[in-house]
Amino acid sequence: MKNKYLIYFVTLLTILSSSCKKESSIGADILPGDDLLNVKYTDTFTINGKTIADTFLRTDKLAINYLGVINDSKFGIQKASIAIEFDKPTGVYDDSLNTTYTIDSVVLFMNYSSVYGDTTVPQNFEVTTLPNKINETQIYYSNATGFTGGSVLGTANDYLFTPTTNWVHMTRTDSVGLPGIMRIKLNSSFGNNIIDLGRNVLRDSSLFKNAFPGILVANSDNAGKAMAEINTGSNFTSIVIFYKDKYNAPKEMRLYSSIVKYVNGVAGTRVNGVNLFSNTLNSTVNNVISSGENSDSINYVLGQGGALMKLSMPTLTNLGKVAVNKAMISVSQIIQNSNIAFTQPSYFIILKRNTAGNLDIISTGDGAGIADTSGRDVYGNKIAVYNFNISKYVQAISSGSENNTDLYLATYRFAGTDPAINILNSSVNNTLLNIGYVPSRVIVAGPNYSDPKYKLKLNLTYTLIK
Repeated sequence: MKNKYLIYFVTLLTILSSSCKKESSIGADILPGDDLLNVKYTDTFTINGKTIADTFLRTDKLAINYLGVINDSKFGIQKASIAIEFDKPTGVYDDSLNTTYTIDSVVLFMNYSSVYGDTTVPQNFEVTTLPNKINETQIYYSNATGFTGGSVLGTANDYLFTPTTNWVHMTRTDSVGLPGIMRIKLNSSFGNNIIDLGRNVLRDSSLFKNAFPGILVANSDNAGKAMAEINTGSNFTSIVIFYKDKYNAPKEMRLYSSIVKYVNGVAGTRVNGVNLFSNTLNSTVNNVISSGENSDSINYVLGQGGALMKLSMPTLTNLGKVAVNKAMISVSQIIQNSNIAFTQPSYFIILKRNTAGNLDIISTGDGAGIADTSGRDVYGNKIAVYNFNISKYVQAISSGSENNTDLYLATYRFAGTDPAINILNSSVNNTLLNIGYVPSRVIVAGPNYSDPKYKLKLNLTYTLIK
């Protein structure tokens, strides 16, 4: 019995000793030296959460582009198509030009690494020529126009994205094949048109671009429940003309989407294309967006510029002069996606508008949230919870060096500032997050959601400075 009380006494001394130490977190460096005990407070603040329709995104010059359609009952229809330029062909043989040759087949190969959604639902695709060139020095956005109206080159009906089972032969002599290759057969007449351009055009990138601006690959209808990440920067993404020359010898003429470019005499590659996004949100999501409420109990976050959640922060300047020990925003998924393939995003990021009005990282580097699926709802379903550490941001607000403006919950950052290259990745907390423009969809709780466990909230621990 004495040993039991001795343990309690030692434990109490340990707790008191640890309580009298200066905090070592964000704002502790501005605490006065005599600030020891009973100076730390914990508050939970309400954050208004409002679903809003997002603006278009910059989507040019991306090495990874999305392709496909997702028709989801909870969100609506979401489409992604690709307009892309191809370089002058390789393998331009003199004895094949302006002479007798025979086209065997023309094939578009597109390499994809991963698929989001339900791969068991077939989709229909159409390949058309671009009516205009893609200007390499121009910035393009996901709602860009002027890429439709070209001639149909080929179609692929009832196509399934099955990278683990769909092995495609890339050359005449390829006996093994590669997974993750989308194959669309194009019209043989297109191969004739390319070869008949002649050696001068086929050996000059600028002349070839004027003669053949590129292609648009898009869904021909709204059927489908998946999008694939097309690697347009891969050497496996190309148009190949299989033909026989005048000697009946098999030849291949290959056009790559990864285009060689010289910068200061050094050879590199670049992709000149635009990822086009569109969506038709269903009535439920549109009603929430147009509700006129300051805060919604249920919010809808959709990738690729579909919808995001605006977070209206409380007036934190009323706290007075404080040292922020920890500030955490907690966001919970409350409704599972209707299809298990529509998994919640691994990351959410909290952003704010920059001076140009575009979504950008919080200047302090805060704002990344990783999904924790340890929680479960009353039915036993896993619920993703995201916790965002914004301690530096709140400390900057308290210090007056940061404005207390609206924040935004999204799956992507508005990409690109340099017109020469569009960097898709977002740098958050000094970590490169490959968040990209994944078509993620997740339904999250607002501050007035019925179940208090999943309400949107800001938990703040701080120390008053006297």
